[in-house]
Amino acid sequence: MGVNRDDLLAEYYLKAAGVAAVWIDRDGLIGSEDAARLQLEDGRVAYCCPRGANFVLAYRLQLWKQDHDHVGPPSQAAMAERLEQFADEGGVGITPHATAIGRARAAVAEVNVRLAAMKSKGELRELNQAFRAARAVDSSLRYEAFMEAKKAALLEALARRMSTP
Repeated sequence: MGVNRDDLLAEYYLKAAGVAAVWIDRDGLIGSEDAARLQLEDGRVAYCCPRGANFVLAYRLQLWKQDHDHVGPPSQAAMAERLEQFADEGGVGITPHATAIGRARAAVAEVNVRLAAMKSKGELRELNQAFRAARAVDSSLRYEAFMEAKKAALLEALARRMSTP
């Protein structure tokens, strides 16, 4: 299955927003990623949180797991519950992976809707002029690539706005 442009933009939004992830697989392996991704490997439970907190949460969960391994390995559900407790104790906001992905996709949809509305109203004149100027410098530049870069810039602005209290 190929990745479509909106999925690439959604992952870009997650990265720009500083959304990291902590995951637990069905065998109890704990992992962390600096930038959450849209797709999870089968059998993983994941939570998203601010970048930086992911390592602390994963480390604390790993230490907890080691302390409780002597009785038998804790279940994935028990580990997920403990991860939520660690986040709560540390004042770290965590979100289920599916919710964070839904928000990223909604941000991309918002940008697409805004640009489509601008296009239908004939308000892309400045963007088209900027494209022509850029194309004069680099004749290999394609309009689709130019617009994707503009969408990415809009997503960055949205991410900054969403992460500012």
